[in-house]
Amino acid sequence: MKKKKLINSIIICAILLVCSLLLARPTIKNLNFGLDLKGGFEVLYLVESLEGEKTPSKDEITSTYKAIRNRIDTLGVSEPEITIEGDKIRVKLPGVTDETQARQRLSTPAVLTFRNTLNEELMTGAVLDTPGAKLDYDRETNLPVVALSIKDNDKFYNVTRRISESEDKLITIWLDFEEGDTFNKDECGKEGNKKCISAATVREAFTDNVIIQGNFTEEEAKELVDLINSGSLPTKLSEISTKTVDASFGSETLKNVVIAGLITLIVIIAIMTFFYKISGFISSICLLAYTIIVFILFSLIDGVLTLTGIAALILGIGMAIDSSIITLEKIKEELANGKKLEKAYKDGNKRSIVSLIDANITTLIAALILFIFGESSVKGFATMLILTIIVTALAMVLINRLIMNAIIESKVFNEKIKLFIGKIKKSETRNYLKASKVYLYTISVIIIVGLIVTCVKGVNLGIDFKGGSSVTLISENKIDEELVNNILDKYKITETTKVNDNENYYRLEKTLEEKEIKEVKDTLSELNIKTDISVISNVVKKDLTKNALMSLAFAAIAILIYIKIRFTTNYAIGAIISVLSDVLVTLSFFTIFRIEINFIFIAGILTIIGYSINDTIVVFDIAREKVSSLKTKTEENLKNVVKESISFSMKRNILTSITTLTAIITLLALSTTGVKEFNITVLIGLIAGTFSSLFLALYIWLKLEIHNIKHPKIKKDDDEDDETYEKLIKGINS
Repeated sequence: MKKKKLINSIIICAILLVCSLLLARPTIKNLNFGLDLKGGFEVLYLVESLEGEKTPSKDEITSTYKAIRNRIDTLGVSEPEITIEGDKIRVKLPGVTDETQARQRLSTPAVLTFRNTLNEELMTGAVLDTPGAKLDYDRETNLPVVALSIKDNDKFYNVTRRISESEDKLITIWLDFEEGDTFNKDECGKEGNKKCISAATVREAFTDNVIIQGNFTEEEAKELVDLINSGSLPTKLSEISTKTVDASFGSETLKNVVIAGLITLIVIIAIMTFFYKISGFISSICLLAYTIIVFILFSLIDGVLTLTGIAALILGIGMAIDSSIITLEKIKEELANGKKLEKAYKDGNKRSIVSLIDANITTLIAALILFIFGESSVKGFATMLILTIIVTALAMVLINRLIMNAIIESKVFNEKIKLFIGKIKKSETRNYLKASKVYLYTISVIIIVGLIVTCVKGVNLGIDFKGGSSVTLISENKIDEELVNNILDKYKITETTKVNDNENYYRLEKTLEEKEIKEVKDTLSELNIKTDISVISNVVKKDLTKNALMSLAFAAIAILIYIKIRFTTNYAIGAIISVLSDVLVTLSFFTIFRIEINFIFIAGILTIIGYSINDTIVVFDIAREKVSSLKTKTEENLKNVVKESISFSMKRNILTSITTLTAIITLLALSTTGVKEFNITVLIGLIAGTFSSLFLALYIWLKLEIHNIKHPKIKKDDDEDDETYEKLIKGINS
């Protein structure tokens, strides 16, 4: 029976390992990748009512959304993203290479009208059926034409009858007629004329066989059919932000991310197996299964994987492996106290479950807040983070414990504990309070220097928060910087960064318009230079800043409230100060070294907050456990609690950080375009968070607790006289 349980656990591990390896490639291949990993085109539209200053209604915005969706279908984009963000609509088209065509197809109003030669409107596109147009061919010339299907036969008959009785007998068909447009018979329907698309002679009234002829090519005729059938937009769309990512940019980023992921998994398996032997190897197999399950579920909900999603996944992997390290360390502590393996496993799991619940719930609260108040990339980050937290409970807690429990019940390792879980020894308590003071002084200096630099030079804000345009160039050959500068200088270059001989980054003061973007791309393309261009207007800049700050503020408040409920106010204050210090230290580094702060920086900050609060909660849980065993709270006892808690948590914090830092350092080494700022943010913040959860959060808590001991809050009862109250305060009769 015992051997059977061991064999069952080995079989489960083998199945998990084999399934994970077999499913890895097809699962990743079937994922929907965002344009930052695949290349493509993104545009953000401000939706405005056609009725002047009137704010568009919810129905108008929804109708516009549907119309855009119909138009995207004609572009052949397999996985488009269309999201409504208040009075804005964001459209992401991964894989699209012809952004000019995409722009025209998305925003062209496509209002079809029938007019006389005096430009008076006779009918609108409402007389047409659905679909109102199809591609056909002229029976005499065999040239492509657009055949119209009439819905309102009576109206069409009456209009064509009046035209047939008029002097010139001409009816003109316009697309997007505007006041000031004039009819010219020689130009109407000719190549290059996109408004007056046809001028037909009407000799008699008719209701069917209506044909638009314009000397079209087949491609032009198809495009006109698609525009007519997609329907008129019920609102006006103003382009306020765009981003184009060359396919080579996205594929290179994706390749580097995959390499970093593989290296990280290898490092995690090596570390876990080295320190925790068989238990660590089992946890590593569960981590593989965890990653595959996350990707499968993400695919099932039609998620689109972006750089911010990968940021959340990195955080999720760190938290997942951390859940195993916490449990294994507490089991080892129980074994060090002399308990048998089965009892130590049971008690260690029981003690660790509280830490895991608190750590994951605080992160889940932050993720939910970000999902509710965040937009675009922040919402994507939150979606992936929520998913990883759910899967952690399944793969890293439930499945892991199922396998471990079967192995322990087999009693095979009762006399081979070192082989099962590694070396057992009691945690050595060291006085880390001096280190806490050193850390506090160090970060204070960094933050003060950062503040001084900010006052003198300001913050190096990217176009996401400053507005303007950014142009990233990549070439197989060395870039001629002088030539490129001459091309871009007319758009007012505000910053130039040379990544290497083959890659440069430019920030432009001007918000490039559609024609200018095309001009830049075409000019540089002739020099065999690929471009990645982003444009942010002032409207978007304000919204991004507001939403980012609001999301972070609400997340911090929600975490504070939860920690206060689960722990005490002093713990909550320590946690918030600790997390805030991590953010300020990271921000200070960016300010001091003039590193650009863009929207991906926010994803990095969110990752730091998640890591830091997770680390802090685990350390707090150990301290709370030790405080609960104290008979009396004295200053010396509380100092010992802090020393023991830091000593016990040190190894676990460092191991968890190493696993995540591996991915970050690998991505930095690969010079991954698009995520450099994110990697630097997490690198700095993660190092700061590792130590702040140990040396700052508990230090703040200790000082507040000591203050409460020295200055107790004593409430005066209603029937207590002043003399007795005075004696109690002075400690004379207490």
